[in-house]
Amino acid sequence: MPSILPINKNWSFTQVGGGEANADGEWIPASQFPTSTHAELLKLKKIPDPFVGLHEWDVQWLGEAVWAFKTTFDVTERELAEPNVDLVFEGLDTNAIVELNGQKLAETNNMFVSYRLPAKEHLKVGPNDLLLTFPSSYLIGKELEATHGKGALWNGDSSRLHVRTAQYRYGWDWGPVLLTTGPWKPVYLEAYSVRIDDLRISTKVDESLAAVIDITIALSSEVSAKASVVLKDASGKALKTADISISNGKGSSSFEAKAGELELWWPVGYGKQVLHTVDVQVADEGGKALDSKTQKIGIRRLRIVQDPLEGEEGLTFLFEVNNVRIFCGGSNWIPADSFLTNISDDRYRAWLQLMVDGNQNMIRVWGGGIYEPDIFYDLCDGMGTILDAIEIKTNAYFSVELGLLVWQDSMFGCGQYPAYDDYIKRVEVETEQNVKRLRHHPSLAIWAGNNEDYQVAEQLNL
Repeated sequence: MPSILPINKNWSFTQVGGGEANADGEWIPASQFPTSTHAELLKLKKIPDPFVGLHEWDVQWLGEAVWAFKTTFDVTERELAEPNVDLVFEGLDTNAIVELNGQKLAETNNMFVSYRLPAKEHLKVGPNDLLLTFPSSYLIGKELEATHGKGALWNGDSSRLHVRTAQYRYGWDWGPVLLTTGPWKPVYLEAYSVRIDDLRISTKVDESLAAVIDITIALSSEVSAKASVVLKDASGKALKTADISISNGKGSSSFEAKAGELELWWPVGYGKQVLHTVDVQVADEGGKALDSKTQKIGIRRLRIVQDPLEGEEGLTFLFEVNNVRIFCGGSNWIPADSFLTNISDDRYRAWLQLMVDGNQNMIRVWGGGIYEPDIFYDLCDGMGTILDAIEIKTNAYFSVELGLLVWQDSMFGCGQYPAYDDYIKRVEVETEQNVKRLRHHPSLAIWAGNNEDYQVAEQLNL
């Protein structure tokens, strides 16, 4: 079975070459991980609070500086005995050079993707040094713009269109210019023989509300193996099982359910947020466990109704869940903090609960921000978590069974984005990774292309 070693301790950072943050060669201990330069320096009072007065303009130098983060972590003989040992970065903001024990492993250029880097040949038993160097994404964007041309836009510096990063960081009509830098998501080491590389569980519910659940497994190598799959209800009771024969690293199966056999998932105000669990166990042909994954799913039929209008041009545009047309009322979600690593799970819970308390049932994830973390979509699905609602200044307790439909944008906002080959490749990887990560959520109602890009094009006659 794969083993995971979190690399989240003993991190420090520096402004490379010295400057306003530190002397040349001085390393500052990080107070948390994941983290960013702004969040750390603000805690240390090395920069003024950019949300007070005009101090936003006093911290612009951070976005043009070169930063580095480093740590040392220990690796055991057992971990190195595995055929594969990967360094995994769930998110780096944004351009970074990754070095392990003095060897460059990769250069990254997209905040929205994870990077899995084979590292076994560069590791050793005992201490290992990991260094992340972050050149200025702002200046790199300027260079790309000079090479490929300037696009039209609203909000922020036009060079942002060339950088696959959260666009709001360049300043918007609602927020400041704060060009953050750093490892903004977890980093870990994974040692394994074979792992589940992709698990796709898709539900198809027809008009009669009968369901088919398709399960497709792809392993990290083209081996023969076997998998057992169990579908469980919300109480953990096994409802259906299947055995899958995996050949050349791939295998599939499906469950069928008659109408009424499985409880359906509904958005808030229309029914219960019933979640089923799919457990997948993979073993080699001799029965030795290789890997396992668990995924929560909701059984529901969701479609967008686009029927011709009577007596005028155009089509309807409305959502229908389980054959019931839904009145959608909701809010636009921008990132909950300019410093993303400051957002706790509890804040996500409390703020999304405010929507339900306000009789809303749909949330739109805005294209100038980020593809939100898993906790966001889990809560919208309805995880049934109980917590103290201190974030909203009350001593009450509440149940987070939200059932919020999600309108998900791709991360493009108010601009004429480029289409040169390297940029398209970055977007392809970004789209594939995030669609795979989010596609199983029953709350995900629509995936839209962008925020107002077409309006920019129409207004400027592009």
